[in-house]
Amino acid sequence: MNRKRILSASAAALMLLGMLSACSTETGGTGGEGGGGGGTQGTTTTTSGVPSTMAPEQQEQTEEIKTKDFELENKSITFLASWPRNPANGKNKDVALELFQTRYGGEIIDHTVADDMRFDELAKLVSTGQSPDFFSVGDMDSFPKCVFNKTFMPLDDYIDFNDEWWSSKKAMTDQFIFGDKHYVGAVGAEIEVLLIYNKAVVGANGLPDPADLLKKGEWNWNTCLEMMRTFCDKGDENYATDGWWVASGFSGTTGVPYIGMKDGKVVNNLRDSLLEAAQDLLYTIRKEEMAYPVWDYGWTSNPGNVGLGKTLFYPCGMWALTEVGAEYSLDKYGDVKDVGFVPMPKCPYVDDYYIPARVTGYALVSGAPNPEGVACYLYCEAAAVGNEKSEQITHDQYINEYGWTEDMWEMRVTIYDMVEEHPCFDFYKGITARLFDSLDNPVKDAYHNAASWTTTRENIYDRVQYEVDEANKNIV
Repeated sequence: MNRKRILSASAAALMLLGMLSACSTETGGTGGEGGGGGGTQGTTTTTSGVPSTMAPEQQEQTEEIKTKDFELENKSITFLASWPRNPANGKNKDVALELFQTRYGGEIIDHTVADDMRFDELAKLVSTGQSPDFFSVGDMDSFPKCVFNKTFMPLDDYIDFNDEWWSSKKAMTDQFIFGDKHYVGAVGAEIEVLLIYNKAVVGANGLPDPADLLKKGEWNWNTCLEMMRTFCDKGDENYATDGWWVASGFSGTTGVPYIGMKDGKVVNNLRDSLLEAAQDLLYTIRKEEMAYPVWDYGWTSNPGNVGLGKTLFYPCGMWALTEVGAEYSLDKYGDVKDVGFVPMPKCPYVDDYYIPARVTGYALVSGAPNPEGVACYLYCEAAAVGNEKSEQITHDQYINEYGWTEDMWEMRVTIYDMVEEHPCFDFYKGITARLFDSLDNPVKDAYHNAASWTTTRENIYDRVQYEVDEANKNIV
């Protein structure tokens, strides 16, 4: 007897809305791919300059990286986030921080606050004349709303986005224009969702390695769906995929975000035909009972089933593969030598290969006491991203600190090249809380309950469009 059970749509919907609130933002960790996650709820801590290390040979490589000339009178900048920019004592420094500290004598003071207190703390500090200098936008939930409420200010007076350090990032930074000003120093694109799998499990089930399909240009929705069906047909307790990032992962490969930015304005894309195609694929996965039944397990996912050979793919962020002992971390997917990952499969209806993305970037806070210091630090970030010396340092840290294999590193390089070329940023978390509430759970509900996308979309469209129209009225 097939043991894959589906609850009634009404019961599942009630459980989904009640129990998925903790997953209401489909991001993983914060602070780039290293995760981080942050402060203790209800507390605020301020620290500066915690000791950290970089191997001598890495310091020598860093010294060869070219940066912009700055003479800083004030060498300290304060960073507000749910995670510290300074690494913990004894941990490796990254290249950008090393450049800022050694080349300019810079210091970053961490003002760390619980994730759910970030915006309250930011508003309080700005309103009382105690602004921090800069703020992370990596969670995709602060832009453009922090432009509307005057807590971010433009970077254009401090950074030339056409110079040699930023010109290669122009297409990306221009997605964070509101009106005609840059409000985000977008130093890189981060992989929002990729597919993690176990190579030994794939081989044991007679399936092609997705990494090989990617190299051949054959990794797309159709080949992925074929693998899913083959795997699920081998046992009633085999599932194709699991977790909270399935819908956003497949949707992002269309290159069409639910809510986008175009020509400095917010755009509602819910009626785009490509998003409808993605929802049709998600409906197929759910209708054919290939999704792990989180509704049968108290709305909890189980990434460990990948290593056990019970789930084929787990969509998650790159950050998960740089952690151990956490909920979604590297050790959940089997022996490290067997862990594989690939980008979400290509949408067959578009020419380019889009990668669901979030930005690695920072915003200048209104009233920042040291905007020149922030600009200097952002130039360090821009100089470090994609630099050959920087990449070698990062490679060595991943192999030695995280225990990655060379195959994993090569795939990381491949995906980062892809996401830099064609990132798909979705801004629906960063407009208003009302827009987020109108969109987030209904989209998840459509997937988890195999609900009609057409009905779901039309039920929420007018509410979403109203928020978009109101947002665009803030353009000055």
